[in-house]
Amino acid sequence: MPRFPRFPLYVVAAAGLAAAACSKNAFEPMAVTRDASTVAGCEKIADLKAVPGTFDNSDAQAQLEREAREKGANTVLISDAEGRTGVAYRCAMPSVASPGGTR
Repeated sequence: MPRFPRFPLYVVAAAGLAAAACSKNAFEPMAVTRDASTVAGCEKIADLKAVPGTFDNSDAQAQLEREAREKGANTVLISDAEGRTGVAYRCAMPSVASPGGTR
């Protein structure tokens, strides 16, 4: 009878939790703007900077979005003309009202 290696349960559980955390964050909407008034009522999280060639070949905006997501932000304010620097913000998402209104 073949014997299969056994992985400790905590290793399998940790891998599952890490995958769930990454996938949850990846599907949250990310807003990108150049208009500072858009983030007027939001919480500033961190300054961001895209550096070419450091991680992958994605464009600067994708790098800024990735860095903002990692910090728990949901909005990026692009702060320079080249689009290489920005600021990550956490903004309240607007509530969605039903199309028929309240009854």
